[in-house]
Amino acid sequence: MKVTDLRRKLMATLAAGGLLAPSAAAVHAANLNTNLLANPGFENVSFAGPLGNYGAPLILDWSGTNGFAYSHDGSGGIPDYANGGPLAGGGSWYFTSNRPGPDINAPGIFYQDIDVSTGPSGTLIATGTAAYKVSGFFSSYLTQGDFGSIHLDFRNASSTSLGTAVVSDNDTSTWSQNFKGGLIPVGTATVQVSLFGTALSGGPDGYMDNVDFQVTNEVIQPALEILVNRDTGGTDLSNRTGNAVNLKSYSITSAFEALNPANWLSIADNYDAGSPGPNQVDAAHHWSELTDPSANADLSEADLQAAAGASIAHTRTINLSSSGAWIQNPTEDLVFQYISGSQVVQGIVSYSGNGGQPFAVADLDVDGDIDSADWAIFRTSQLADFSGLSLAEAYRLGDLTRDRVNNHSDFVVFKTAYDSANGAGAFAAMLAGVPEPSTLLFVLTAGLFAVPLRQRASLRD
Repeated sequence: MKVTDLRRKLMATLAAGGLLAPSAAAVHAANLNTNLLANPGFENVSFAGPLGNYGAPLILDWSGTNGFAYSHDGSGGIPDYANGGPLAGGGSWYFTSNRPGPDINAPGIFYQDIDVSTGPSGTLIATGTAAYKVSGFFSSYLTQGDFGSIHLDFRNASSTSLGTAVVSDNDTSTWSQNFKGGLIPVGTATVQVSLFGTALSGGPDGYMDNVDFQVTNEVIQPALEILVNRDTGGTDLSNRTGNAVNLKSYSITSAFEALNPANWLSIADNYDAGSPGPNQVDAAHHWSELTDPSANADLSEADLQAAAGASIAHTRTINLSSSGAWIQNPTEDLVFQYISGSQVVQGIVSYSGNGGQPFAVADLDVDGDIDSADWAIFRTSQLADFSGLSLAEAYRLGDLTRDRVNNHSDFVVFKTAYDSANGAGAFAAMLAGVPEPSTLLFVLTAGLFAVPLRQRASLRD
């Protein structure tokens, strides 16, 4: 019961903090307390460019892979597939991640880069007290569970990531507003705001509208930080706020199921009153793990004994894993939140290693390149069923399309990624030096007999 009450408290506190209001006005300046996104409501569209499913218009003012708009009101003859009916104040158009070609299902594909290095935002960020607010309205197609996310990447002047944050749809059936806030890392010069959808059944059909991103001078609770080492999969919890921070509970979550509780060094098992030693975090209380040890989407624990928690001193770093608590992969989607005092705080997640960049898709051995060693991993698991594995575990064995199998669709993605990384024709040249009959049979069979699957959206006519 205590575990249930704590999680309800987390959700209730977050919901009570809904201070954001969507803005349809784009402000191209690093001002405070105003929406810094251009075309945040997707009302600036064009039918002159490439068209999406059902002739959906191209969304203007956003960068990267083309994004397309579905209609709230039937504009342009484009249907409304979102649950809950048209969004009040949503205008004519909303963003859809369901588009022809590769799915928009990862950060950095459909995005805006916001310059916050000058003006009021730059001045505030330099003091270490700048905060961000991000919100959006979310919906989905029918009850299939696909959901949308807004991803923030805080980058310095050299475009190195200093931390990330994600707000996702937690009610995938009807239009609802979700939000998040936290501290902006000192040194942030740009913030990349990405929109993407995650397919759970069919889609992806993660619909979004009225996205809002602000830099604010509102006083908020100092934010702790999770530090993830790409090279080892290790994780640390660090306090770099300049103040001691009360910690009563925390959770680290991953929609990509990229967490391994077996490699987690929890406070409950290593640093509480029952675990004396030089690295003790809470000498007065016994903590409890809230995580299902067989699951891969969550690491969470709390002081349930007295709900008083621990005081984490400035500069204190707590080793939550030396290696493997984070299953290394290209999808960097960890979300960190914690209870401090009586408030739920959105923490910062930072990644290091691999030259400062996320792993490339198809780098299955996560060593920083795509080569024959990755092909050997992929080849070994050809036509395998990974239904008993997490998404991240299945990816490491060659599931590049998130359907928990390694089949022809994954082969196409792997081959494309290999040639992109090593030059046109590189995969064929590598394969010529690996003449195992099983490999050649798989390639020939996949090429001759596989039938491409049409996107579900194209079947709705």
